[in-house]
Amino acid sequence: MSLVLVYLAGLGAVSGRWLARQHLAAKPWLSAGPLLSRPAAGGSESAARLGLGAFLAVVGLLFALLVAAYGMRVPPGSAGLPLDPRLLWLTTGFLGLASLLLHRAERAAHRGADEDARANLLAAAAASLVFLGGQGLAWRLIWEAGAGRTVDAAGSFFVLITLLHGLHLAGGLAALARIACGAARTGSPAGLVRSIGLCTLYWDALLVIWLVAFGILFRTPWSGLIDVLCRPPA
Repeated sequence: MSLVLVYLAGLGAVSGRWLARQHLAAKPWLSAGPLLSRPAAGGSESAARLGLGAFLAVVGLLFALLVAAYGMRVPPGSAGLPLDPRLLWLTTGFLGLASLLLHRAERAAHRGADEDARANLLAAAAASLVFLGGQGLAWRLIWEAGAGRTVDAAGSFFVLITLLHGLHLAGGLAALARIACGAARTGSPAGLVRSIGLCTLYWDALLVIWLVAFGILFRTPWSGLIDVLCRPPA
């Protein structure tokens, strides 16, 4: 459960930094000016980011618990999954590409480059669909090998973790499709900068979650650290 403790410590550090930036010690009633003022334009954006951040914190905790459970149930020396990891290396690249393209779309929308923003949004959606298609192929191969239909812990955890991750990504794709349709309808993604930024944050979080899950499922170069964090205390 060390992984969960590390996650909670990181979450506490991020929350503390965010709270420190909110000027909680300020005394607005002592400042000069009208008693009632209109809220700042960025208030709704901050609220939206806070809500998404809280949701992602819960999602991250869920996956941290699953990864920790996998690390405790499946010892490092056990037999791996009956699946060529090169397939998931490829799909991981597409997920990272989707996150990068969303960052490009956000920057393009800030600059007012509408055509570039729309092109990057569509490319990010296509890369995400390729990732989901690769996951679907992996599920099929796991199922045909019988790993998902037996008491094999590795196969069962793989199906559960990747299925939950895929469902979260599918929900993000629905939101991304709505943003792309809105940009096409209005002809200007510049008015949707906030929504694109939220999708970018969501994709970044899903990419980090997937890298951690992929690391422990297939013993990637960074999986040694995850094994240490998932190791139960003596």
